Amino acid sequence: MLSVLRLFRESAEFVASDVLSRIGRQAVTGSAFSQARYKIDPLFFSDLCDISSEAYEGFASARWKGYRILAGDGSTLNLPASKQVRGHFGVDANSPKKSLARIFLVYDVHTGFTLRAGIGRMSTGEGGMLEDCLDRMPSRPDDLLVLDRNFGFFNTVSRLSAEGRPFCIRLSTGITDFAKGVMADGRTDFITDWVPSRKERETAGTSEAVRVRVTKAVLETGETELLVSSLTDTGSFSNEDLVELYGMRWGVEEGIYGKKKIMQSGSIKYLNNQSVSKVTLQYHFT
Repeated sequence: MLSVLRLFRESAEFVASDVLSRIGRQAVTGSAFSQARYKIDPLFFSDLCDISSEAYEGFASARWKGYRILAGDGSTLNLPASKQVRGHFGVDANSPKKSLARIFLVYDVHTGFTLRAGIGRMSTGEGGMLEDCLDRMPSRPDDLLVLDRNFGFFNTVSRLSAEGRPFCIRLSTGITDFAKGVMADGRTDFITDWVPSRKERETAGTSEAVRVRVTKAVLETGETELLVSSLTDTGSFSNEDLVELYGMRWGVEEGIYGKKKIMQSGSIKYLNNQSVSKVTLQYHFT
């Protein structure tokens, strides 16, 4: 297990000698070492990820106006070429010899720690992966989740609000009826009810409206940035504060880029057993 966690790049012979000497064991052949590594229960890595995230909950971390700022986002990941990987994840439509996976992170932008992560087929939507991460995350009133336009829908806002999870989400200005309506409003910062449409009620499974704050900011490009948030205390959070808050989301973009570089250049290329590689990746996000 140490050999997997160390993201080794050297030969199996070298790693076997190094790792086994650290735990007081005699060296074995590289072949025996590799065969033993495939016997590791992949649930170990999933459990280790959860344990490390639970321990992190008790750590003191940097705050923004009393909140720990978490950003959620997804990306894609090149996977090792193997029959098992292709069988589970499928192949890239543009490159039949290559497999891609969709990944998702919930990331503390101040510390660079990944609290939760997921990996799935390319057909898996980012919204569904966010749902899975939320299912495994405790609801804390001091955790503020920042999301981009891919999550700017009523079902996400409704769930976060119902669970008492503070949020700030950018909306596409012309996709939902709600976004179109607030864009037509001349105000730049106001509180209103997001009343779900018929389709939104079906998707979210509720007809309850959600009280939200709408904030608009004109970017240097001339585009209007439309934010919806749970921060309805205008005395404590100004329009400028919310624009600053959403800007912090860029931390997860940099975090994903850095972690992908490590995984794709390190031990991932050795993990050709699908069941091991899939769950091990979840640990490496942390």
